Amino acid sequence: MMGDQLSVVAGKWRHRLVVTTALSVLVLPVIGSQAGASEELPTNMSATDSSRELAQASETHSFDIAPQMLADALALFGQQAGVQVSADGELVRGVETSGVSGEYQTGDALQRLLVGTGLTFRVSANGAITITGTTQGSADDNVLAPVMVEANAFADDHAGAADRANSVYITRQDLERRNPQDVDQVFAGESGVSVGGSVPLSQKVYVNGVEETNLAVSIDGARQNNKVFHHNGTNLIDPALLKAARVDPGVAPADAGPAALGGSIVYETVDVGDLLAPDRSLGGFAVASFDTNGGRFTNDLSSYGRAGEAELLGYFKWAKGDDFESGDGEQMPGTGSDLRSGLVKGAYEANDYHRFEVSAEQVRDRARRPYRANMSNLTNRNDPAERVYDLARRKFVFNYNTPTADGIWDPKVVMAYSESDLSVPSPDNSEGLSASYSGKVENDFNITDVDKITAGVDFYHDRSKYHAPTYSTDEVATNVGAYGQARLQPLDPLRVSFGLRGDRQAFEGIDGTEIDLDGVSGNASVAFDATDFLTLKAGYSNVWGGISLAESFLHNTSWDYSNGVKAVRAENYTTGFEAHYEGFTFSGDLFRGVFDNVRNPTYNGGPSLYSDFETRGYGFGLGYNWGAGFARLNYTDTEITVNGSAASSYATQYLGAPLGRIFALEVGHTFEELNVRVGGTGEAALKNTDTQDAGGLALEAYEVVGLYAEYQPSGAEFLTLRAEVNNLFDENYASRATYGQDFTTVEPLYEPGRSFLLQAKATF
Repeated sequence: MMGDQLSVVAGKWRHRLVVTTALSVLVLPVIGSQAGASEELPTNMSATDSSRELAQASETHSFDIAPQMLADALALFGQQAGVQVSADGELVRGVETSGVSGEYQTGDALQRLLVGTGLTFRVSANGAITITGTTQGSADDNVLAPVMVEANAFADDHAGAADRANSVYITRQDLERRNPQDVDQVFAGESGVSVGGSVPLSQKVYVNGVEETNLAVSIDGARQNNKVFHHNGTNLIDPALLKAARVDPGVAPADAGPAALGGSIVYETVDVGDLLAPDRSLGGFAVASFDTNGGRFTNDLSSYGRAGEAELLGYFKWAKGDDFESGDGEQMPGTGSDLRSGLVKGAYEANDYHRFEVSAEQVRDRARRPYRANMSNLTNRNDPAERVYDLARRKFVFNYNTPTADGIWDPKVVMAYSESDLSVPSPDNSEGLSASYSGKVENDFNITDVDKITAGVDFYHDRSKYHAPTYSTDEVATNVGAYGQARLQPLDPLRVSFGLRGDRQAFEGIDGTEIDLDGVSGNASVAFDATDFLTLKAGYSNVWGGISLAESFLHNTSWDYSNGVKAVRAENYTTGFEAHYEGFTFSGDLFRGVFDNVRNPTYNGGPSLYSDFETRGYGFGLGYNWGAGFARLNYTDTEITVNGSAASSYATQYLGAPLGRIFALEVGHTFEELNVRVGGTGEAALKNTDTQDAGGLALEAYEVVGLYAEYQPSGAEFLTLRAEVNNLFDENYASRATYGQDFTTVEPLYEPGRSFLLQAKATF
């Protein structure tokens, strides 16, 4: 266990989408007849021939592509080289690259990017590049249709910048491989990101021990202000809607948004371009799955299409099941599934330059849950075992950007509304609403291919509202901010990023008390390529967060604000390294976060209570990529103290969690000749005595493993069959981030025991 002696050096969505269903019913029969259509692939060329042709047809370009997943690196490569790159999704899934940096001709740079991956490439008559396996032969070979890897495959315009050196990327390929059924599985294999709770309604995300309420969280650019009730989760998310996620632990740039106290989490939902092949105008998919533990049936239906410069996507999901059993065979009350989600997204891209996008999303979980949804039972209370929780998260977003811009005019506009609405009929027929209107206008000044300055203004208008049959209360906060972030490469091996933002906030309490305040935040990050395979990195941030709103279900009409409410401030320090050599990776990092005046109100204690807390720890990662597969092991040791002392899971609510030492493993391999993909994830949490030091029980160790196999039948490439076994060894455990394990009076919410999931997906 990491001791006190560890020091960290400064330097790191009531409607059920009628439009969606109608679109699906109308479109799918038409496009189903097109299933299995394939595009004739261009004739192969050797890597040498390809390189020679590219060298003759292309100018020299400046490349700055950091070590990362190959799919993301190819997106950057296409952008920086000005070429179209495509790849078989199975071929690049899970593959990592050591990156490429410097001045190279296109072919030479691509060869360097593919070193150690076991892949090569070929060039079509129109100059488009296709990534292939080294054993692929002619165009007549039985291969899957290429999946485009375009510049917007992962919408991170700043990938490779110094402030991204510590970021955790969850790509579309990761999501396809993990097939997540909840947020926990989104981050499977990532020891630094933990999720507490075994049902989606009660799940919370923790980054290096810090709860997501202390991070800037956005979905498609929409700010999330979802602190409604401490017994349920914060951001109800359907992973099937996601195309990617990014976590910035600790140090976040100024353009991450206001109050990025402990970093940021960015979620992105799918676009038509992520699903529809370039030569198709209509498409769709249908997914059916069954989980044996709880008998959960899940159905997903989507259709999408493009006409000229316009595109439209509709998606609907329904999941229904009974209570599951824990590892010891005990049925866990209130854990059944009753989830519905939907997404409608439309976009118009004018002249391949101006992109306008609107989307509406809702995720709703309405079911009987434990009386306190984040625990199975509180034994010293005489409450009913279950009650109904009706939680809906909604968002409506408008986005404008210029995806092909490369000069000093590269604007982005986001306008959004998001809300989380929780109704609890028993015992008081109460309702809590946490909502946010937010937006930003910013511009990227692309000075060179590697030097960029981002400047903009943003705002939010947050509301936390509680409604009971006899009264209503609300707290409101309005914030306007201005920011700038410079991402520069003054020397070939050196990348720096630094930024500043100022915020002005107006807060209004339940009793009408008004408080105006302002603050300044700053950050700096550096990444230095010490050798061709070793990168050193460090970061620091000092963030002003203003006044955070109290959770809706804590509101008390008697609260007295006469003592004022303080603004929260946090400092973050990170430092570490990454090494990549011939498919091997090794990384290490240290982190520390210090949070002062974190608002921690209670119903009887009033609105002006605070806690100071600190998280610190270290982690390492090991990995090897052999082209057709990979293995990655991560380890993170995190400690949290509150007001200078060891803390219980109660004392850390809305702050963080006592996580301790966690190992996470992910492996995968593709048998290309068999059209089979296999893999799995594992997690091991070691015993944590920190909670014992706080006067409670120690958190017991556990080990859990999940395996999967996926098959795409030859001649039926539209069909994918998948089988999973989760919790292979039937471990009886609660996730390390789950509340209450350190109390004798709390029966925690255990995870499902061994389960088998069978799934079929048809893509048209």
